[in-house]
Amino acid sequence: MMKTRTYVFFLILFSIFQSCKAQHLETYQPKIEGYTKGELEIKVVPFGLENPITVGNITTDGVIYFNWPELDLNKIDNSDLFATPVKQLIGGSFCKDPDKTISDPDAKVVQAKNLFLYKYGKQVGSIIPSTQKGQEHNKEQIGSTIHWVYNNTQVNASANCTKKIAWEDMYSFNETTTYDFEFKKGWNIVSYNLTEIEAWQNGTEKGSLPKTIVLQSLDKIPSQLNWHLKYWANDELLEIEQALLTKTPITKQQYENWLPKTIGDLKRTGSEIGEKLERIPSESNINLIFEKESQKINLTLVDCAGNEQAINIYTLTVDMASRDWKDKTDTGYKSASKLDETRVLTDFNEKAVKTILSYTTNGRFLVKAEGVNFRPEDLWQLLKSLNYETLIQ
Repeated sequence: MMKTRTYVFFLILFSIFQSCKAQHLETYQPKIEGYTKGELEIKVVPFGLENPITVGNITTDGVIYFNWPELDLNKIDNSDLFATPVKQLIGGSFCKDPDKTISDPDAKVVQAKNLFLYKYGKQVGSIIPSTQKGQEHNKEQIGSTIHWVYNNTQVNASANCTKKIAWEDMYSFNETTTYDFEFKKGWNIVSYNLTEIEAWQNGTEKGSLPKTIVLQSLDKIPSQLNWHLKYWANDELLEIEQALLTKTPITKQQYENWLPKTIGDLKRTGSEIGEKLERIPSESNINLIFEKESQKINLTLVDCAGNEQAINIYTLTVDMASRDWKDKTDTGYKSASKLDETRVLTDFNEKAVKTILSYTTNGRFLVKAEGVNFRPEDLWQLLKSLNYETLIQ
């Protein structure tokens, strides 16, 4: 009898263990398939781009983890500018449903409709949850997406709002939006579900409009969602920026030790270190003047290390010069091309025989040279003789 009881006990224990294991395996974890962008922070900006809130992260294999923080709208500066009363969220004055119910019409909520990705403190992309297969959720196509709402108090609301949508002879129909919210204090998941569309056609033109929409609060993230990545950052430029931020600008003494006396047959006639530049607020720069008869070269070199604004111009120059292009102007042309092993931006005024060449070098310097009575190829032949390596030795 004892053996039978022991056997039954182990069967029950095994059954419970298997049940717990199955529940654990069934736990839904959002994931972006084919993800290759490394670990990134997930943030929302319900209070503006200047005040992002970290709500989770995405791992190197694309798994998404959320950790929504507690907030107090009363302690956030200007939160009223971003908050919306629940009564406005439920159709506002346009909703004429006589059976509409809101437990606290003036309760304020803040919506976070986009999940942004951040790297090195910069916004680099977003995550788009959708039952649709495309990379962007289209609210004019049948399907669902989700967003988040934060509020300081518990509030329930429901309504069935209808409005007439019509345009000439192309379409005339009632658009219906159903709201069913049970908001707890804190962050809440809201599902936007388009269940029916109204198709229209005008000759060869055709399209569709939302007809039946259901918005409701959810207890958990639906497992049938596809998680799409929208990524707009240039990772190569981000790494360049990060590397430059960690470097120390060269000193005035290093500039003085480097000063070339000539460039080709042109002699140096002027120099200034730490000049206040118009577009680049960096004192780590040098301006040189070289002249011979009617020819003149005005050369400015900026060390972009450790200066975020200068780094932004550095990477912008790298990006603009990264591919070949050429645009005609009234007096000549502007272009980007490879001269020897350097990517160079060219601005040539053929009428005045005046050339401006801009490029980056040694992973930190931004160079701009303006040559009077120089064609681009001739100016470059002189510039490439300059030895920037000795500046950082």
